[in-house]
Amino acid sequence: MRALNGRLAGAAVAIMLAALIASGCGPSAEESAERAEAAAAQAKAASERAQAAAALAKEEAADAQRRADHAVQLFEAATAEFNDAANRLDKYQREQEEQDQDQ
Repeated sequence: MRALNGRLAGAAVAIMLAALIASGCGPSAEESAERAEAAAAQAKAASERAQAAAALAKEEAADAQRRADHAVQLFEAATAEFNDAANRLDKYQREQEEQDQDQ
């Protein structure tokens, strides 16, 4: 990706230089080339910042997914405990009803 950005910046400089030379007006070709190089450097820096931001976002998304997965595991465990407690309570109530009927 960086190589592509460098080639694109170089191509942009060459195109701008050719256009200025062909037109024969405006600042000198050297000044134009310097401006084009500065613009290319700024574009490259912006691209690198965007790539770093994308990498950070990817890491944060992965972390959020891990936390979500853990939350699901906790919820499933809590559900199992709740169901177990409800089953034990139902069994206890049935046993109590049976004892009441036997008396």
